[in-house]
Amino acid sequence: MKNLIVASALSLALIGGLVHAQTSPAAPATTAAKASSSDPIVVMRKEQRAARNEFNAAAKPIRAERTATVQADVDKAVAAAKASGKDPVVAGRVARRQAMEATKPDFDAKMKVITDRRNEAMAAAKAKRDAAMAKR
Repeated sequence: MKNLIVASALSLALIGGLVHAQTSPAAPATTAAKASSSDPIVVMRKEQRAARNEFNAAAKPIRAERTATVQADVDKAVAAAKASGKDPVVAGRVARRQAMEATKPDFDAKMKVITDRRNEAMAAAKAKRDAAMAKR
């Protein structure tokens, strides 16, 4: 009797899995329909999302470069503090602050370029949306 119950539960689970597998491919079709929407708000959000993604991709190496430079300075300061018998935690904290301040102008200049590009793309998408909404 127990084997019959287990077998029937297993078969129901398999059938349920097959039914679920058959309904899953319908989801990408609805996603494709959303991607080709002509609604001005949807188009604007899509363009703004693309601008933000482009910004994040461009900012990642800039941030990584600054982090590597700062970390190298911190590591040197910590090693020097350990060698001289000073507190390495305090030396690392001070070195991090000084390195962040030293790299700020260069970092800000690099970020300004991509930030301006992103802001222009966001504004262009909004202007395009406003123009399309005015036609309605």
